[in-house]
Amino acid sequence: MVRPSLTRTRRSRTVAVAVAASLCVGLAAAAPAAADSVYDDVLDGLVHRFALDEASGTVVANTGSAGAAANATLVHPEKATRGADGIRFNPDAYADALTGAYVQLPDNLTAGMQALTVDYDIWIDPANVGEHQIWSLGNKASCDAATGQQGQLFSSNTQRLRVAAGTVNVQQNRVRLPEGVWKHVTYTQTPNANGTSWTGTLYVDGVQHAQSTAITTAPSVNAAGTNCNYLARSQAPGNYSFRGTLSDFRVYDRGLSAAEVSTRAAQGNDEGAVADAAAIDLGLTSAIVEDLELPKTGSIAGSSITWASSDPSVIEVVVPPTATSARKVPIRGLVTRPALGQPDAIVVLTATLKKGSQSIATREIPITVPAEFDVDHSVARDALDLELHATDDVRGNISLPTTGRWGSEITWVSDSDLVSSTGEVKRPSYGHPEVAVTLTATIAKGAASDEKEFDLVVKPLPREEEKERYFLGYFKGEGMADGEQIMFATSNGNTALDWTGLTGGWPSLVSQLGDQGLRDPHIVRSPDGDTFYMIATDLNWYDQGGYAINDTQYIEVFESNDLVNWTPQRHVKVAPDNAGNAFAPESLWVDEIGAYAVFWAQSLWNDPINRTGQGNAQMWYNITRDFQTFSEPKVWQNPAPQSRIDTTAIKVGDEYYRVTKNEAGNAGSDIFSEKNTDFLDSDINAWQLIAPALGRTTWQATAGYEGPVIFKANPGDTACPGQFYLWGDRYTNGGGYQAACEANIEAPTWQPKTITMTNAGVPRPRHGTVLPITLREWNHIRGIANPDVATTVEVSVDDVREGATAEATATVAAADGFQTGGQVRFTAGDWSETVYLEDGTAKAEIPAGLGVGAHEVKAEYLGFEYLLASQATASFEVQPLVTASVAVTGRCVAGKETLVVTVTNADDRAIQVGIATAYGPKQIATLAAGKSVSAAFATRLVSVPSGTVTATVSAGEGAEREQSVYTTAHPALGCTP
Repeated sequence: MVRPSLTRTRRSRTVAVAVAASLCVGLAAAAPAAADSVYDDVLDGLVHRFALDEASGTVVANTGSAGAAANATLVHPEKATRGADGIRFNPDAYADALTGAYVQLPDNLTAGMQALTVDYDIWIDPANVGEHQIWSLGNKASCDAATGQQGQLFSSNTQRLRVAAGTVNVQQNRVRLPEGVWKHVTYTQTPNANGTSWTGTLYVDGVQHAQSTAITTAPSVNAAGTNCNYLARSQAPGNYSFRGTLSDFRVYDRGLSAAEVSTRAAQGNDEGAVADAAAIDLGLTSAIVEDLELPKTGSIAGSSITWASSDPSVIEVVVPPTATSARKVPIRGLVTRPALGQPDAIVVLTATLKKGSQSIATREIPITVPAEFDVDHSVARDALDLELHATDDVRGNISLPTTGRWGSEITWVSDSDLVSSTGEVKRPSYGHPEVAVTLTATIAKGAASDEKEFDLVVKPLPREEEKERYFLGYFKGEGMADGEQIMFATSNGNTALDWTGLTGGWPSLVSQLGDQGLRDPHIVRSPDGDTFYMIATDLNWYDQGGYAINDTQYIEVFESNDLVNWTPQRHVKVAPDNAGNAFAPESLWVDEIGAYAVFWAQSLWNDPINRTGQGNAQMWYNITRDFQTFSEPKVWQNPAPQSRIDTTAIKVGDEYYRVTKNEAGNAGSDIFSEKNTDFLDSDINAWQLIAPALGRTTWQATAGYEGPVIFKANPGDTACPGQFYLWGDRYTNGGGYQAACEANIEAPTWQPKTITMTNAGVPRPRHGTVLPITLREWNHIRGIANPDVATTVEVSVDDVREGATAEATATVAAADGFQTGGQVRFTAGDWSETVYLEDGTAKAEIPAGLGVGAHEVKAEYLGFEYLLASQATASFEVQPLVTASVAVTGRCVAGKETLVVTVTNADDRAIQVGIATAYGPKQIATLAAGKSVSAAFATRLVSVPSGTVTATVSAGEGAEREQSVYTTAHPALGCTP
């Protein structure tokens, strides 16, 4: 994050500055109109100044009047980054107050002070969460102990920006510093006339934010002094370490006046407004054809932004009502395009940015609004806008648009049968290579058309393994600063009743978008098994003081391939514009449509303009294949005038079962179950009621239940074998999730069970998801090394007749009993072939041409991923077409060796025999079945070396004639002297 230049030496400010920056499209920064301005600094009473701009080391220099004797120390520097913009604390991970990076300030920092000013620049990391303190001054016997506090003065941004002086908070309730932008904060504490109390005033960007006149803790904090003084560390060791950047931290021994506070903020305000102006991005301003959403605040320094249009007939700036209920409604630029054939319109939008009370920057942004498109332009724009997501990692059905925003029809052609023209994907088998596929889109309207190609990589299927453990995503609750973020836990063994948190109660994922809360996480595993989509509610009850309708139409989306590494958060609009919320989203793969149904609870504003009047809660849904592209939302369950929320669902056989909370507003409020073979049926009367009061009949009759979860127990589950689990979130009496089991999913009452949680932050999780996982997934999540898996090969080949091919079959089995994949190399003699396994089996054809007799084939499984290599051999016979036997002997005639070849007809037919030796050939016209014949071959040699003879035997006539060749070896032969 780049911030305004706040750390350069401040100069005497001789003039008041209003910064104006006029930018043309494409410029990277605003014209530095403030660069020539000069600024006053406030140095009187500056006892401690820590610029925090050292590039390295642990020393934090004090350039105030206290000097180097009061230098500070950076603790755990490996968890901080340093530079001209200040110290960024804990950028990579969460830590507690003792183990995170922080600055140890000198003891007795404010000793003897009767008045005080603390002044600094701050950038809060959007990942910051939990109880933390930005700076703190305190007295304790042991600074690392949780007890023994003898007075403290600190500031935090938890739930609201505040300074706490003893028991008095200087704050505005539930108004925090914005995150991800630079702010200048000043706190002054001055004595009242009575001499026994003080007035504390808190300023943001030089403007008073909050004040209290009843502080009884002196700036010196404790008469004995202070020994526990920090930046980015809390007095409470169990608190979080602050995540963010601090710069130019100052302590004065007097209370600065409001004018001096304004002076201190002036340069940062001026430069921040200019930086915010430069950072405005309205997209393709040379061709704006749809309504604009105009930012209300700057992205660098948080300046407030107002907008004006040079031609409201083309772009009308619509500002939402000032009502608190409409605070999330954006400023819109409503676009009216010139008619077809008219010239393009050019409009200048002027952004006026204000930071603090005096710093103003403006930016004029020329906007070209094209006339209504003709067919050529429509096709060109639809082609430009057409995109597909994650084309290099296709693991399931993909969304292929069939119509463009500007009226074009889009048709698709695939060069592979792995991806259909409507986006259905058939992935290669496990152990096979990925496959490149090209999709060609034809975008056409009228006589105009264009083509656009997309290169895809279709990934092979994952290994199929039995589920033996469970994974849990949940949130802790709305009564704690980090309670509405994603928590993860894994089961202890094959049971969904005993759990250990993965991070000891710290969040695993923190929202940085929307309301900056993540509640009700729901995780769905893709049908192929190797993609996980997690969606969650965009709500932070703790920070905003309740839920009501939080006026968001968004859900938060993450995805993963291993439940460890998650994509960046996506803030996705699913509900219609007039919806006041989108609560407790869930999803389910629906086989009949080859896509996911995403469903959530929402209420519609009775007055959508002023955002007032909450209607009944209904369940709505849309369809997606990739959680990137969603269909238009539709009503799914509307029990008006009653309300329903929190549906969960499962498919069992041909039936879909859903469990929903009935918001009757009375003793009838409970979770109930119903079924239907058509999951998307929006006629609530078509669903058959199964159990009208599951929560109160299963657990506690007087409690309230919501956030149900239903799932089938794993094979081998030790707590509920062969059964279904039902969890219900008991939101009354602080109960959290309650569990039950039942073999019959239609049972009206289930058997209650006890959930045990360890290191999870709470005794019981709140509304979330239980997901069955494999043992290897469980090990990976817990950081346990997975062992390689041994394999065995069985290979078989049937005997074949001479001249025929032989089929070799290898079956590869894994020691863990699950699926195998990869390649097998077959070898027989000089022949070799490598084949991919299909369902654990590989087949290869051994070519014809092997000689008559016994042969061996070797099958080598080459291993894949963590499956180890193995091999086996098998013998087979090549049987002759014409059966005979051949023997070779020698005899001595007149001192010379004679080779004698004897052929025996073992066939049931008469045969003809041709014998070839190194000493000549002979033909035998007919040899009857069962008869033998010997042929002598004179060598005229006393001895002959070893060698071979060939006997060609034939039988049959015409087309039925068959022939076999026998090659027989003989040893060296010779006459004995």
